[in-house]
Amino acid sequence: MSFIAAVALLAVVTAITCALPGVFVVLRHQSMLVDAMSHAVLPGIVIGALISGTTHSPIMIVAAALMGLLVVIGAEKLRNTGLITGDANQGLIFPALFAIGVLLLSTVLKSVHICQDTVLTGDLNLMALEPERIIRGTLDFGPRTMWYLLAVFAINALYIALTYRVLKLAAFDPMLAKTMGFPVRAVEYGLMLLVSVTVVVAFETAGAILVIALMIVPPATALLLSRTLPQMIAFTLVIAAASALTGFYVALYFDLATSAMMAVVDGLIFLIVFVTTRWWGRQRGRSAMRTLSAQMEVRA
Repeated sequence: MSFIAAVALLAVVTAITCALPGVFVVLRHQSMLVDAMSHAVLPGIVIGALISGTTHSPIMIVAAALMGLLVVIGAEKLRNTGLITGDANQGLIFPALFAIGVLLLSTVLKSVHICQDTVLTGDLNLMALEPERIIRGTLDFGPRTMWYLLAVFAINALYIALTYRVLKLAAFDPMLAKTMGFPVRAVEYGLMLLVSVTVVVAFETAGAILVIALMIVPPATALLLSRTLPQMIAFTLVIAAASALTGFYVALYFDLATSAMMAVVDGLIFLIVFVTTRWWGRQRGRSAMRTLSAQMEVRA
């Protein structure tokens, strides 16, 4: 497998893995919670990598994912006190955790092989180099990180399939879901744990900042085009894959950062869809007004 093919595959897998759980994050109006979680996982990544000696250890993934879940639980506890308004509950927790991670990374844990630049934006190209690929004899199975992400994608898809009814009802009418006796809170915590795991596994390819764009922008774009939840999920995956490939080839042609260009393309696609749907909505509105006016004139 060539380096270009490896990067392209890794880009697509990263995009769809991040975008899938993002569908329900967007529907639940919790997009900024992903921002908080993506920063809060850093101390867990550093400590887990120090204990295990690698950034690919299950220990690191578990430690970092629990840090991300800590933001969700902590923010909820602060909100329930009634003393914190708006989204300040998140802003009180994740900056402290992220700062602790940066301090650990730059002082006592310098031996941990984590670049501070990669923490912010990731390094998708680096993860596709041969030392990071699974090679068995003459067979090249692609980047190791790609297979980790595919495993996370499969777990996310399975969880969504098993809890689809609860997730769907809770996204549109959480009070009704609770009234009907559905385990809404348990399912929500399970989803947030998977979001945290997704953020952790995608950390090296997308970083703490770009992972937010990959997880939120494709579902937000799909929401403008969809009438049903299955449509939104399908559109999300198509948009994520298309923007990843487009971003990769643009970055390759102009020698730019791949992950960053993927996020830029995501934003441009959203802007185009947003402007187009608004224009189309206005045209339909004007057409309806003209039809109504014509009908009133005929009746007169």
